[in-house]
Amino acid sequence: MIKTEKLTKVFRTEEIETYALNGVDLDIKKGEFVAIMGPSGCGKSTLLNIVGLLDNPSEGKYIFKGGDISKLKEKNRTKYRKGNIGFIFQSFNLIDELNVFDNVELPLLYLKMSSAERKKKVKEVLARMKISHRAKHYPQQLSGGQQQRVAIARAVVANPGLILADEPTGNLDSKNGIEVMNLLTELNQEGVTILMVTHSNRDAAFAHRTINMLDGQVIMEKANI
Repeated sequence: MIKTEKLTKVFRTEEIETYALNGVDLDIKKGEFVAIMGPSGCGKSTLLNIVGLLDNPSEGKYIFKGGDISKLKEKNRTKYRKGNIGFIFQSFNLIDELNVFDNVELPLLYLKMSSAERKKKVKEVLARMKISHRAKHYPQQLSGGQQQRVAIARAVVANPGLILADEPTGNLDSKNGIEVMNLLTELNQEGVTILMVTHSNRDAAFAHRTINMLDGQVIMEKANI
Protein backbone atom coordinates (compact mmCIF):
# COMPACT_ATOMS: atom_id res chain seq x y z
CA MET A 1 0.00 0.00 0.00
CA ILE A 2 2.86 2.39 0.91
CA LYS A 3 6.32 2.22 -0.58
CA THR A 4 9.06 4.82 -0.42
CA GLU A 5 12.39 4.69 -2.23
CA LYS A 6 15.30 6.85 -1.05
CA LEU A 7 12.80 9.39 0.29
CA THR A 8 14.60 12.62 1.16
CA LYS A 9 13.37 15.92 2.59
CA VAL A 10 15.72 18.88 2.80
CA PHE A 11 14.90 22.20 4.44
CA ARG A 12 17.09 24.95 3.01
CA THR A 13 17.91 28.46 4.13
CA GLU A 14 20.50 30.80 2.64
CA GLU A 15 23.15 29.46 4.99
CA ILE A 16 22.31 25.84 5.79
CA GLU A 17 20.70 22.62 4.54
CA THR A 18 18.96 20.39 7.04
CA TYR A 19 18.10 16.81 6.09
CA ALA A 20 14.88 15.89 7.88
CA LEU A 21 14.74 12.64 5.87
CA ASN A 22 17.79 11.10 4.24
CA GLY A 23 17.09 8.18 1.90
CA VAL A 24 14.20 6.45 3.69
CA ASP A 25 12.99 3.14 2.25
CA LEU A 26 9.65 1.86 3.55
CA ASP A 27 7.31 -0.93 2.50
CA ILE A 28 3.99 -1.13 4.33
CA LYS A 29 1.44 -3.63 3.15
CA LYS A 30 -2.32 -3.21 3.18
CA GLY A 31 -3.74 -4.15 6.57
CA GLU A 32 -0.50 -3.68 8.53
CA PHE A 33 -0.20 -1.78 11.80
CA VAL A 34 3.24 -0.17 11.93
CA ALA A 35 4.78 2.01 14.66
CA ILE A 36 7.55 4.52 14.00
CA MET A 37 9.79 5.44 16.94
CA GLY A 38 12.82 7.63 17.51
CA PRO A 39 13.97 10.74 19.37
CA SER A 40 12.52 14.18 18.69
CA GLY A 41 13.89 15.61 15.47
CA CYS A 42 14.63 12.24 13.88
CA GLY A 43 12.19 12.79 11.00
CA LYS A 44 9.14 10.83 12.20
CA SER A 45 6.61 13.62 11.74
CA THR A 46 8.16 14.76 8.46
CA LEU A 47 7.75 11.22 7.15
CA LEU A 48 4.14 11.11 8.33
CA ASN A 49 3.43 14.45 6.60
CA ILE A 50 4.75 13.14 3.29
CA VAL A 51 2.92 9.81 3.59
CA GLY A 52 -0.23 11.80 4.45
CA LEU A 53 0.22 14.01 1.36
CA LEU A 54 0.57 17.16 3.45
CA ASP A 55 4.01 17.72 1.89
CA ASN A 56 6.17 16.51 -1.00
CA PRO A 57 9.64 14.96 -0.71
CA SER A 58 12.68 16.82 -2.02
CA GLU A 59 13.93 13.64 -3.70
CA GLY A 60 12.98 9.97 -3.98
CA LYS A 61 9.72 8.18 -4.69
CA TYR A 62 6.49 7.79 -2.75
CA ILE A 63 4.22 5.10 -4.16
CA PHE A 64 0.71 4.92 -2.70
CA LYS A 65 -1.74 2.22 -3.81
CA GLY A 66 0.45 1.47 -6.81
CA GLY A 67 0.88 5.02 -8.11
CA ASP A 68 3.93 7.29 -7.83
CA ILE A 69 2.60 10.46 -6.21
CA SER A 70 5.92 12.02 -5.19
CA LYS A 71 5.47 15.19 -7.25
CA LEU A 72 1.77 15.91 -6.91
CA LYS A 73 0.79 19.57 -6.62
CA GLU A 74 -1.15 20.65 -3.52
CA LYS A 75 -4.52 20.63 -5.32
CA ASN A 76 -4.02 17.04 -6.45
CA ARG A 77 -2.62 15.94 -3.08
CA THR A 78 -5.84 17.22 -1.49
CA LYS A 79 -7.96 15.21 -3.93
CA TYR A 80 -5.89 12.08 -3.24
CA ARG A 81 -6.27 12.46 0.54
CA LYS A 82 -10.07 12.64 0.44
CA GLY A 83 -11.60 9.34 1.43
CA ASN A 84 -8.19 7.60 1.34
CA ILE A 85 -6.39 8.88 4.45
CA GLY A 86 -7.57 9.70 7.98
CA PHE A 87 -5.48 11.64 10.50
CA ILE A 88 -5.30 11.41 14.29
CA PHE A 89 -3.18 13.98 16.13
CA GLN A 90 -1.79 14.25 19.65
CA SER A 91 -3.50 17.63 20.12
CA PHE A 92 -6.83 16.32 18.71
CA ASN A 93 -7.09 19.25 16.22
CA LEU A 94 -10.83 19.59 16.70
CA ILE A 95 -12.50 22.85 15.66
CA ASP A 96 -13.63 24.63 18.83
CA GLU A 97 -16.47 26.48 17.07
CA LEU A 98 -18.08 23.24 15.88
CA ASN A 99 -19.87 20.71 18.06
CA VAL A 100 -18.94 17.03 18.09
CA PHE A 101 -21.38 16.05 15.34
CA ASP A 102 -20.18 18.83 13.04
CA ASN A 103 -16.50 18.06 13.67
CA VAL A 104 -17.02 14.44 12.69
CA GLU A 105 -19.16 15.35 9.68
CA LEU A 106 -16.52 17.65 8.19
CA PRO A 107 -14.63 15.07 6.03
CA LEU A 108 -17.94 13.97 4.50
CA LEU A 109 -18.76 17.52 3.37
CA TYR A 110 -15.60 17.49 1.25
CA LEU A 111 -16.79 14.26 -0.39
CA LYS A 112 -20.05 15.98 -1.43
CA MET A 113 -22.15 13.30 0.24
CA SER A 114 -25.89 13.83 0.68
CA SER A 115 -27.14 15.23 3.98
CA ALA A 116 -29.06 12.05 4.84
CA GLU A 117 -26.04 9.83 4.18
CA ARG A 118 -23.74 12.13 6.20
CA LYS A 119 -26.12 12.07 9.15
CA LYS A 120 -26.33 8.27 9.04
CA LYS A 121 -22.56 7.80 8.89
CA VAL A 122 -21.85 10.28 11.69
CA LYS A 123 -24.45 8.70 13.98
CA GLU A 124 -22.98 5.24 13.33
CA VAL A 125 -19.40 6.25 14.05
CA LEU A 126 -20.32 8.26 17.17
CA ALA A 127 -22.16 5.21 18.51
CA ARG A 128 -19.17 3.02 17.79
CA MET A 129 -16.85 5.41 19.63
CA LYS A 130 -19.34 5.55 22.53
CA ILE A 131 -19.61 9.32 22.25
CA SER A 132 -23.18 9.72 20.88
CA HIS A 133 -24.35 11.37 24.10
CA ARG A 134 -21.87 14.20 23.45
CA ALA A 135 -22.93 14.92 19.86
CA LYS A 136 -24.12 18.46 20.63
CA HIS A 137 -21.26 19.33 22.98
CA TYR A 138 -18.25 21.40 21.97
CA PRO A 139 -14.63 20.21 22.25
CA GLN A 140 -13.86 22.37 25.31
CA GLN A 141 -16.74 20.64 27.14
CA LEU A 142 -15.10 17.23 26.74
CA SER A 143 -12.33 15.39 28.57
CA GLY A 144 -9.10 14.58 26.73
CA GLY A 145 -10.16 10.98 26.24
CA GLN A 146 -13.52 12.05 24.82
CA GLN A 147 -11.85 14.54 22.47
CA GLN A 148 -9.57 11.82 21.11
CA ARG A 149 -12.57 9.53 20.54
CA VAL A 150 -14.15 12.34 18.52
CA ALA A 151 -10.89 12.78 16.60
CA ILE A 152 -10.82 9.05 15.80
CA ALA A 153 -14.46 9.19 14.74
CA ARG A 154 -13.62 12.06 12.37
CA ALA A 155 -10.63 10.11 11.01
CA VAL A 156 -12.64 6.99 10.19
CA VAL A 157 -16.08 8.37 9.23
CA ALA A 158 -15.24 8.32 5.50
CA ASN A 159 -13.92 4.74 5.73
CA PRO A 160 -10.34 5.50 4.66
CA GLY A 161 -8.00 2.61 3.96
CA LEU A 162 -5.12 4.32 5.78
CA ILE A 163 -4.98 6.03 9.16
CA LEU A 164 -1.97 8.11 10.18
CA ALA A 165 -1.69 8.63 13.94
CA ASP A 166 0.83 11.13 15.37
CA GLU A 167 1.34 10.45 19.10
CA PRO A 168 -2.37 9.55 19.49
CA THR A 169 -2.12 8.99 23.27
CA GLY A 170 0.41 11.73 24.00
CA ASN A 171 -2.08 13.96 25.85
CA LEU A 172 -3.98 11.17 27.60
CA ASP A 173 -3.68 9.34 30.91
CA SER A 174 -2.80 5.65 30.77
CA LYS A 175 -6.43 4.41 31.02
CA ASN A 176 -7.65 6.57 28.14
CA GLY A 177 -4.45 5.87 26.23
CA ILE A 178 -5.04 2.12 26.33
CA GLU A 179 -8.67 2.62 25.27
CA VAL A 180 -7.49 4.59 22.24
CA MET A 181 -4.95 1.91 21.34
CA ASN A 182 -7.64 -0.76 21.64
CA LEU A 183 -9.83 1.24 19.24
CA LEU A 184 -6.97 1.47 16.74
CA THR A 185 -6.39 -2.27 17.08
CA GLU A 186 -10.06 -2.96 16.34
CA LEU A 187 -9.91 -0.78 13.23
CA ASN A 188 -6.77 -2.55 12.07
CA GLN A 189 -8.39 -5.95 12.59
CA GLU A 190 -11.14 -4.79 10.22
CA GLY A 191 -8.57 -4.16 7.51
CA VAL A 192 -7.53 -0.53 8.02
CA THR A 193 -3.80 0.10 7.54
CA ILE A 194 -2.34 2.13 10.42
CA LEU A 195 0.95 4.02 10.54
CA MET A 196 1.59 5.48 13.99
CA VAL A 197 4.34 7.76 15.29
CA THR A 198 4.93 7.28 19.01
CA HIS A 199 7.45 7.71 21.81
CA SER A 200 5.63 5.06 23.85
CA ASN A 201 6.96 1.49 23.98
CA ARG A 202 3.57 0.44 25.36
CA ASP A 203 1.75 1.87 22.32
CA ALA A 204 4.32 0.50 19.85
CA ALA A 205 3.71 -2.99 21.23
CA PHE A 206 0.17 -2.87 19.79
CA ALA A 207 1.64 -2.68 16.26
CA HIS A 208 2.72 -5.62 14.10
CA ARG A 209 6.20 -4.16 13.75
CA THR A 210 8.25 -1.17 14.85
CA ILE A 211 10.51 1.00 12.71
CA ASN A 212 13.20 2.99 14.54
CA MET A 213 14.53 6.21 13.06
CA LEU A 214 17.54 8.39 13.85
CA ASP A 215 18.80 11.50 12.05
CA GLY A 216 16.35 11.13 9.19
CA GLN A 217 17.14 7.49 8.49
CA VAL A 218 15.65 4.09 9.31
CA ILE A 219 18.16 2.35 11.56
CA MET A 220 16.22 -0.74 12.62
CA GLU A 221 13.00 -2.67 12.08
CA LYS A 222 11.60 -5.40 14.29
CA ALA A 223 8.50 -7.55 14.38
CA ASN A 224 6.42 -7.32 17.56
CA ILE A 225 5.61 -10.82 18.75
